[in-house]
Amino acid sequence: MSILVRPPKRRLDDLEPVRDQNHRQLSQGFSRESGNKLGINAYSGTDYGRFEEHLEVSGDGSRLASPFRDPNSGRTSPSRFEESLQTRRKFSRNASIVLIGIRGTGKSSLAVMLATTYGRRLIEADRYFQQITGHSRAAYKRDYTVPEYRRQEAIVMESMLMEHQDDCVIVCGPGDVERNGQILLREYAKTHPVIHIVRDLGSIKSYLKTRDIEKVRRLLQLSAPIYRACSNFEFFNVSEKGIGDQAFGKNSQYYTQWDAEVDQRAQASTPFLVLKRLQRDFLRFVAFAAGNISELTKQLSPFPLHMQPIESRKFTYAATVPISSLLERDLDIEELESTADAFELKIDVSATPSTQLGTESNLADTISQTVATVRRNIIIPLIYHVDGSAASSNQQTELLRRSEASYLELVQHGLRLGPEFVTVDLSFEDSLLSQIIASKGSTKVIGHYSAGQSPPKGWDDPEYLSIYERAKRLGCDMVRLTQPTATIDDNFAVERFRHQVKTLPGPQLPVIAYNSGPLGRNSCCFNPILTPVVPRPLLSEAAKKGLPSITIKEAQDALYSSFVLDPMQFFVFGANTTYSLSPAMHNAAFATRGMPHTYRIHQSATLRGLNELVENPNFGGTSVSLPYKTEVIPLLHSMSPHARAIGAVNTLIPIRNLETSTDNALDMEKSRSGPIKGLHGDNTDWIGICNCIRRGLSPANAIRPSTTGLVIGAGGMARAAIYSMIHLGVQNIFVWNRTLANAEKLAQHYMRLDLNALGRSGPSSSYRIHVLETLQDRWPTKYRQPTIVCSGIPAHRIGDQPAPNFQLPPQWIESPTGGVVVDIAYKPLNTPLMRQIRSLSRRGWVAVDGLDVLPEQGFAQFELFTGCRAPRRLMRTIVLQEYKEEEQDADYDRSAIRTRLENLDGQPV
Repeated sequence: MSILVRPPKRRLDDLEPVRDQNHRQLSQGFSRESGNKLGINAYSGTDYGRFEEHLEVSGDGSRLASPFRDPNSGRTSPSRFEESLQTRRKFSRNASIVLIGIRGTGKSSLAVMLATTYGRRLIEADRYFQQITGHSRAAYKRDYTVPEYRRQEAIVMESMLMEHQDDCVIVCGPGDVERNGQILLREYAKTHPVIHIVRDLGSIKSYLKTRDIEKVRRLLQLSAPIYRACSNFEFFNVSEKGIGDQAFGKNSQYYTQWDAEVDQRAQASTPFLVLKRLQRDFLRFVAFAAGNISELTKQLSPFPLHMQPIESRKFTYAATVPISSLLERDLDIEELESTADAFELKIDVSATPSTQLGTESNLADTISQTVATVRRNIIIPLIYHVDGSAASSNQQTELLRRSEASYLELVQHGLRLGPEFVTVDLSFEDSLLSQIIASKGSTKVIGHYSAGQSPPKGWDDPEYLSIYERAKRLGCDMVRLTQPTATIDDNFAVERFRHQVKTLPGPQLPVIAYNSGPLGRNSCCFNPILTPVVPRPLLSEAAKKGLPSITIKEAQDALYSSFVLDPMQFFVFGANTTYSLSPAMHNAAFATRGMPHTYRIHQSATLRGLNELVENPNFGGTSVSLPYKTEVIPLLHSMSPHARAIGAVNTLIPIRNLETSTDNALDMEKSRSGPIKGLHGDNTDWIGICNCIRRGLSPANAIRPSTTGLVIGAGGMARAAIYSMIHLGVQNIFVWNRTLANAEKLAQHYMRLDLNALGRSGPSSSYRIHVLETLQDRWPTKYRQPTIVCSGIPAHRIGDQPAPNFQLPPQWIESPTGGVVVDIAYKPLNTPLMRQIRSLSRRGWVAVDGLDVLPEQGFAQFELFTGCRAPRRLMRTIVLQEYKEEEQDADYDRSAIRTRLENLDGQPV
């Protein structure tokens, strides 16, 4: 059944009474709280909605130009906050979501992704108009007068919005933002997310099939302020490599990027996944913007640190990156964010030259594209920071104070992009800051104050406490204060200030307080929350651009050398761990982060060997290998909900304070030695599998209620695989194992399990586990063919048992859109199963092997061990390099490993 809504066709006469008699009621219905009775006829503005019908627009367009172009410009601005959409960005859980934008931005593809993931109805406005009126827009304009078309357009638009206020994804095109549609959308946006979809000029030009780049550029310049005035959020669709003109070359009015994705006949093996990062970015953006906490938690739960607020963790860092640096040179964003806990984008420019980003864009467009590009390459939260001063467009060395209007516009634009954090400059007036904070939505606000010079009494001056109290009164979520260092004593004074705030009565805001400049580096080392740091690639321009004076590694080195933190010892514990790649992976990560920790192999023929580890006061934790993943459970003081559900443990964390022990390993103190009172068990195997499924599952196979999963095996990894599928929302899971009784036992384990008892961190309990008896079984006709397969059986010889040489029966892999197969084994790497699936790549099948799973679960272990971000790309690199050095199997493909090394990133997609 199509998710596209096809409402019954109604005669226009049927709609007239609704328009004439109940218009007041319909308009009220958009805003359930405000009660604003806005009528269509109240709008008397100029008709800008037809700008896309023909690109030959006239005039200089200055009335629509964004003020972001130049802070000294005298142009009026339709996107000034006083005139634009004012909203608190708080919505009901089921509020429908509207996507608007010009043709070629990819909004139809994004809408399909969103509707599929959320299980919502998809309403396409142009089709809705045709189904209601019996005419396409073009035909209606041809057969009726323009005034009649405008009148019916308004009636249909209002009807569509009113009738689909909940549980829908609505796609609106240029015809819906004509004079009446603008007012309706603005009203609708008071209670619903209305997202403006933007894209780069080149991609839009390709979609429109025009060679006149200037006309397309002019279209973008004219349309942007109109769409921004009708929306409360903005998403820039960053084009993926691998999507060419063929994606838009079909002779169909509605042929979209999504259609190209699922058109298997014209695709090679790689294009199945070209939309993966876009899908990840957009779904996370919408979940955050709409305040859908359950969906956001579901997406982020495979990343342990995401589940703990930054302000509750100790010694976290924000990598500070000026937007000017990203525009001036080609920087590796993933390298900039490596090991940081947040990415702070510093808006330090006032205008951009026409050559930046390949398009003559105003600053608002440039910021949107830069934020989207940054997000495409990071997994950590984004801090959007508008510098109160900016370089002059005429002389880059001269800093000018931003006007209130310019500052407000830039911050409000940042909120449209849905950053996790935004700073507000406390040097501006309360009235301005209150407007920003009132419209923050899900974004947290950091009140920022940077003193130009130290006050007379430094940090002991009452002024700082007054600024802190003001930020608290305004509604900030955190406060960041900094001043230039006059003497080394300022570093002790800032410690006293932080302590003073802690001792104030009542709940207090988290405080980021430090001294700037080389003398202030000591205070940066000991500031506990979101210390701004400079990424190594930007060290050469740190002084010129006012960047922090310290790196993460330098800050960590200081903490360990001053005995604030202790060097810890980590292990991989099992009966046969000599082949493990984990020591090399973790030791490289420790060194990069500036941690003097070690990770070694600890092999033992019995579980008693664990005693040697827990008697070590510097024991920091251990990975648990076979055969002890279940044997160790009786020795534990606590377990995570995930490990409890799976019934197996692969990670042990020492408990040194039983009174504060919880089921969350991240709540336990890290990098502090001392006697061990108990052990906490966790499981990251499911995280590795879960992220690999996400990595290989194409948008065409997005998980739906009818999605089917298949697990091969019945051991510990099979348990983790089932749990990961349940977590992802797969409701029909099949298990095959060589020993049928073990498969049935595994199915019974999960069918008896009450996952609701796991709390918020547990997955959905709406699922069923089925058992396949033999490899000769036909696939059950009541269920769709599997699109997610995970094999947890070894691929190598074990004792006297020969290698299983397992391949999937052909009748089980007949999915018309292919799917993803995850093979846990990597000894050998090119297993018979992987060879089989790679041979089916043109049918949409994606093979993910054990060298993808290992680092993914390792990232989670690193976070649980240290409470810090893992250098993901480095750890992936080490795993591949170490495997490359050791593997001597006949099926080993050196060129394949080399290719993977050359195309590495740290993203989970």
